[in-house]
Order: sequence, then structure tokens, then C-alpha cells
Amino acid sequence: MKIYFNRRPNPGPWGGGSKVLSAIVEEAQRRKHQVFFEEELHKSNSFDIYFCLDPRSTQHVSYMDMLLKRRNNSNSKIVQRIGDLGTHGKPELFDIVSQTARLSDVLIYPSFWAKNYLGLNHKNDKVIANAPLKDFFLNTNKLQFSNTIKIVSHHWSNNQMKGFDLYQELDEFCINSKGEYSFLFVGRKPEGVNLTNYLGPQDTQSLSRILPENHLYITASKKEAGANHVLEAMAAGLPVLYHCEGGSINEYCQNNGMSYNNFENLKDILKNKKTEFENLYKESCYVRNSHDMSKEYLDFLEEIA
Repeated sequence: MKIYFNRRPNPGPWGGGSKVLSAIVEEAQRRKHQVFFEEELHKSNSFDIYFCLDPRSTQHVSYMDMLLKRRNNSNSKIVQRIGDLGTHGKPELFDIVSQTARLSDVLIYPSFWAKNYLGLNHKNDKVIANAPLKDFFLNTNKLQFSNTIKIVSHHWSNNQMKGFDLYQELDEFCINSKGEYSFLFVGRKPEGVNLTNYLGPQDTQSLSRILPENHLYITASKKEAGANHVLEAMAAGLPVLYHCEGGSINEYCQNNGMSYNNFENLKDILKNKKTEFENLYKESCYVRNSHDMSKEYLDFLEEIA
């Protein structure tokens, strides 16, 4: 089978979409399918699958280019993965996704929240949840809860919808706790956001070692279509405190965390539910990894091709 992807995987500390693409490509190559990328649309007139990871145009390809190529092979399928829905400051992207989704043969969503948010009644769609790389399962030794409860969060995007206002409040709360709590943030942050314990973006190997050195993961991100950061935290053995408007996060973490609705509510949970999230920490067991996810994708693509 010939599969064309309208993006090329990016190594390093990139967001969830790139990690999903990398896993799918690796599984396709493992199954001996022919794989082509963004700038290679001209290499064949008969791709079996045109896989759209992002409908926006690049210097190499546009969605219309894919449609024109598809006309040469009526048996081919355009499969669009619904990833970024423009909820993090890109409202124009929602319109682009809506338009291209209607022109696609098959839609794949990373969550039921994303499917409901887009709101299309498409006859061919499927939900395949994201999953973390195997690396994050390698270092899940449980720490003993000590006098200091160690909290961590990470994002590769510095968009304000990730919740940086709350992270600043959390940072101040931890500083004033006299050692009862600590907070580490890893990743990119907006200019002007100051956090006491901060590490820049890390590669997968480094991050997979950093996360299990903590007891609790907090995310303030809202309206996430398919949030990888919480999956990585759960794979590392951490329970998650997540915002009630987290979108897919609520789906992914419902059996391994607690939700809050504002900082005061979060602070109350931290102060009064220590025993509950200590038990969550001891019992947390997340097992689905990116290889499982990529097999689901390839099984489905082979079925529809």
C-alpha cells in the first residue's frame, strides 16, 4: 500500500501531533508499506491513502493539491486526522478543518470531545485516542510521599491556553508553602512568565527520567483535542489534577486523577485531599502506548484502503 502524509515527522521536543505521526509512520514502514511525505506528492499518481495531518498549506503542498491528485485514482481515500481545532488562539483553523473534513473520505479523531466539538455528521469517522511513547513507561519507580509533595507540568507550546496564569499562581503557592509543596515546569513559556523551577524543552529520554521524580502532575490546559502531555505523565506513574474544561484531558484522565475548576478549587484539593491523591499515586497503572495506537491506525487504514 502507498501512503502519502502531508507532513513530515519532526524529531525532538515537538507537540503531540508530530509524535502521533512518527508512531504511525514507523508502524507503516514496519508493515512494509511505501511511505511518502509532504514534498513527495509528485512521486506517484496512485497513492492508496492520502493522510492529512494538518489541512493548512505549506510551501510544498495544499489540501487542494491532494484533491487534484486523488482524481487520478478513484479507489484512493483521503483520511484526515482531526488534531488542532484552533481552540488555542487560532479560530481560523476551525473553519479550515471544517471545510476540509467535509471533503475527506474518512475522519479520525483523537477523542470523543474533538468529534463533538467539530460537530460534523460525517458517515465515515473513527476515534483513536492518543498514546505516549514507550520511553515514558521505563522509569515508573514510586517515590515515597515525603514532607515535600513534588508537582510537575510540561508543555512544548507557550500558548496562554495552556494555563500559564494558573501555573504562576501555583508557583507562588508552592513558594509560600514552606517546603510542603514544590513545582517544576518543563518546556516553553511565554515571555514575562516567571517560574521558580523551570527547565526548557527536553528530549523524550530526558523527560521520561524527569517526570517520575515527582509525585503529582498538574495541567491547566483547556480545550485540548488530543493532549499528549497528560498521557506521558500517567505513563510515568503520576496521577493528574486537570482543569474541568480540559477537553480530551477529561477523557484521558478520568480514571487516574481529579478535576478542578479554578485555582482556589485546586488549592483546596492540594490542601485537603492528600490521602486521596497519594492513593492514586500508589495505584496508577496506565498501559496503552504509542505502538498500540499506531497498530490501531494501520489496522484501520488497511481495512478501508
